[in-house]
Amino acid sequence: MRERRWLSWAFLAVTSAGLFGCIDVAGGGPKSGQIGGVQGETASGCHEEAEAIGADADTPLGFSAQDVVTALSGERSAPLTWANGGSTTATLSVGELVAARFVRSTTPPSSGSGGAELALAVDCADHLQVEVPLAFSTEDGAFDETFTVTLRALRADSASFTHRIDLDALQGTYEVTEVNPAEFRKVIVYLNGTLSSTAVDGVISGVAESHPTSDGPDGVVSARMFDVAEF
Repeated sequence: MRERRWLSWAFLAVTSAGLFGCIDVAGGGPKSGQIGGVQGETASGCHEEAEAIGADADTPLGFSAQDVVTALSGERSAPLTWANGGSTTATLSVGELVAARFVRSTTPPSSGSGGAELALAVDCADHLQVEVPLAFSTEDGAFDETFTVTLRALRADSASFTHRIDLDALQGTYEVTEVNPAEFRKVIVYLNGTLSSTAVDGVISGVAESHPTSDGPDGVVSARMFDVAEF
């Protein structure tokens, strides 16, 4: 089940408009909602509207953003296995609430595309977006990072996130070796995780975008997915 969850994310990322058209260049993965009541469709095919809320505001889900932070705050560790071989320990620590939004998410009317459309919209559910600082490190020193992530919470005691790692601002020693960056136009690495009140698991994965086959409008750009680690 875990493998299918991350495979689904990869499929959505690569099949989004313009290959990376639905990926947030500032630091998110595929966009999971709009801010300040603005409506829109996400890479998953869901129609979503987000509303900024206070930390302790009551929500239709029966819990507040602060409930999520309280349940998930603190440090959690898990064994990490590198795709290239070897293992270490990954540690993640959630900090205090930065901002929160309640997201209404619905499946848009069918356009007649059939099963493919339904497959992309299976995860349409109301949820909270909870922005928090996240410290992420590995015992071997490959990662020693702190950044703000947006947790997607359907329950008070569990949340998931996808974060694009800034490879040019790493504090750890990690370098992309799973592919040769010189052979690609762009290489992006994502940290994907699921936090519960007692545990954490996730993967680090990447997308390597090829150079266009030509300079004209018919130039083709492809992408190669690669695994970095799993914890």
